[in-house]
Amino acid sequence: MKKHFILLTVFSALFFTKCTSKKQETSNSTDSLTTTATAKTTPTSLFDPNNKVVDFKDVTTKHKVTYVDFWASWCGPCRGEMPASQALREAYKDKDVNFVYVSLDEESAAWMEANKSFALPEGHSFLLANPSESAITTGFNISSIPRYILIDENGKVIDEDAPRPSESERITSALDKLLK
Repeated sequence: MKKHFILLTVFSALFFTKCTSKKQETSNSTDSLTTTATAKTTPTSLFDPNNKVVDFKDVTTKHKVTYVDFWASWCGPCRGEMPASQALREAYKDKDVNFVYVSLDEESAAWMEANKSFALPEGHSFLLANPSESAITTGFNISSIPRYILIDENGKVIDEDAPRPSESERITSALDKLLK
């Protein structure tokens, strides 16, 4: 019985954990997306999959409600939320909800691969430029991921710690209330 309790405790800790930092990898390669474009970015810059620099405000004020998902390809809990996020996005496809995915990956290749793997919609998935120095991560005090934020059409933060997509009743209730 004690063995089962220990296993259950370990499993629960792993499942309900947030990712706090990427495992250190040693690599001699240079990630061209984040190194070559750094000079032309601002503290609120994002990259789209075509290496175009866009501003966070520009992608979060196009709809009545924006649901921002901060994630990374190496984050297990983030990856675990993606199926629920896809279902939520599908449920609100005809409503004025903008789903924005902001990756904190430091390597663009890993982000691009995860983008394809999860079929994230074009124009809604971005790589954060310089996550450790970004005004976005410091402004929202993002120290762990996944993290979700609700923003209104004027850029006002409605919920800085919004429910996860897998918390379907809580997030649909919040979205429906904001869409009224």
